[in-house]
Order: sequence, then structure tokens, then C-alpha cells
Amino acid sequence: MSHVATGANIVVTALLAPGIVAHEFAHELACRLLGVPVHGSAYLNPLASDAYVDHEPIESFPADTAVALAPLVVNTTLALAAFVGAVALAGTPVWPLLVWVGGTLALTAFPSHSDTASMVETARALPTVARPFGLLVAVPVRLATAIPGVSGFYGFFYALWLYAMVARPGG
Repeated sequence: MSHVATGANIVVTALLAPGIVAHEFAHELACRLLGVPVHGSAYLNPLASDAYVDHEPIESFPADTAVALAPLVVNTTLALAAFVGAVALAGTPVWPLLVWVGGTLALTAFPSHSDTASMVETARALPTVARPFGLLVAVPVRLATAIPGVSGFYGFFYALWLYAMVARPGG
């Protein structure tokens, strides 16, 4: 990685740290809850291209889906909590901090291209009767993450939408 790329990665990692940590923690938590052995992880690795959780290959479609989508559940829950706190504390010095934390959590909630890499394969391994339902889930999820980095694009609008839902009058 070049010095420029390393510097940019350090800045991005620092800005998105709460979301990155929660995203990778969600993957690892799902693995541990489902009995998938975890070999190691790097939640914040500013000198590398990405954070990761290194786990055994997952052959079960339900487990694969749960591990891939765990950050959507965990980060969304935490983002909503931060945004609720931000709305409740609007006008105070902690408001910007809560908006930033909530924003980073929502921005990093979606699975990445690598998170969904095996979903179609595990869906195809389902019994014949269940396979169409698995593919109905796996194919759109995989297509939605087909372009590396697109999850951040989704996350940006997701963060705005979540905050708007919490901050709206009567919300």
C-alpha cells in the first residue's frame, strides 16, 4: 500500500472507527453464537486495506446468512440508540458526538462484498425444496454488494434515513 493510500486509510479508519468495530464484532459474535470457529480478527487495522474476522468456512446457508447480515442488525440497533440519544440531547455538547457515532454505525451496517461471498454457494447446497428460497435471499444480497465499496454508498443514505426517522416530529 502506498504512503498516500496508507494515510487515507488511517483517516477513514479513525473517522469510521465505531462503525467498523461494531461491524466486525457483529460478525464475530454471530460466528461464536453459531459455533463457527474464529481464528483471529482485526477490528481496526488502519495500515491494511480492511478489517476482518477470520473464521472457518461456513457450509450452512442459515449460518452463512446470519454471519453476513449480523452487522445490519447490530449496527442498526446501535445507530438507532445513538440517534435517539442525539435527538434527546439536541443542543447539548454531546449531540455532535452521538450523531457521529450513530452515523458511523449506520454507514457501516451493510455487508461488504467479501461478507456475502459464499452466500449463493451455500444457498445452492440447500436441499432441493429449500434451494429456491435460499437463492431468493442470497442472489439479491450478493448482487447488492457486487461492487466493492457500494455498501458505504448504501450506508450513507441509510444513516440519513435512520436519523430522519428518529428525529421527525412524533418519531
